[in-house]
Amino acid sequence: MGKDNSISDRSESQVALIAAIHRLLEKEKENNPKSYNKAAPPYQAYERIGFPGSRWSVEKRIYKYDLDRFFNPEANILDIGSNTGFFVTEFGVHCKVAHGVEPTPELNRVGEITAEHLNIADKVKFFDCAFENFVPEVNYDTVLSLAAFFTFDGRERIGAKSYFEKIFNLLKPGGHCFYESTSHTKEPDSEGYSFWLAAQEAESALTEIFEIEKNWDEETRPGSGSFRKYIVAHKQ
Repeated sequence: MGKDNSISDRSESQVALIAAIHRLLEKEKENNPKSYNKAAPPYQAYERIGFPGSRWSVEKRIYKYDLDRFFNPEANILDIGSNTGFFVTEFGVHCKVAHGVEPTPELNRVGEITAEHLNIADKVKFFDCAFENFVPEVNYDTVLSLAAFFTFDGRERIGAKSYFEKIFNLLKPGGHCFYESTSHTKEPDSEGYSFWLAAQEAESALTEIFEIEKNWDEETRPGSGSFRKYIVAHKQ
């Protein structure tokens, strides 16, 4: 990983996959007024298939956040708010089971065709629902909540305690939750202040329910004045 595929480097199947993904994203933008994929390039990037996005690639984020520690051929993984499903498929490459919860059918289909392309469709499944309505089929070793609590699109507004208690109940004993907040600002009169308050609520709930292993903040972009909070927690 780490090398972006140019168009000339892509196989015919990769070119066909990327074209199919773009068709699905166009359909998603038409049907979802709160789409994260309105701007170009789309939201998620995935080096494994040569797909550019507006955020760092799935691979870069996994290694930056030290999430590769959860790669395990016997592990079950859940990604809440999985968007195009690229985190799910990357964990599907390395783990026993990888599931995504995403209430947008077109995005779930992106994840499905990507899993088919990578020959891991038997290990990957997407659930077309909001997290509050999700009924699991297995218990999980790791649950990822990547900008999925108190979301920018306003579609997720469960209370923090209910949200993280549900994650706790989905996990096996000793299982991990990785929380990434939405981007926020800390000035009371700023547009992003409500997201900072939500991050504080998430931290409080996680501290009450889980054992905290690591808790840190990072500026979203150098000099931007906006931040994200990250927490690694485990279930005793």
